Amino acid sequence: MKQLHDRQPLILDAAYYDAWLDPATPKDSLKDILSHDIDGQLQFNRVGREVNTSAVNKLPNDHPGLVGPINPL
Repeated sequence: MKQLHDRQPLILDAAYYDAWLDPATPKDSLKDILSHDIDGQLQFNRVGREVNTSAVNKLPNDHPGLVGPINPL
């Protein structure tokens, strides 16, 4: 993610949900969860400028094609 942005989102495997949300989880255990490496698990695609528009001709701009890859010119 470093090549995309200097802040990394927290992406938890479902196995860690309960521990992350439980206030009784020891801090050391949370550090282990935070050190989970997600490199190679995400796919990045260049998307069109259309993703920045909330509506087109007053219709909601919300369809699966918004997150699909585009072919740059």
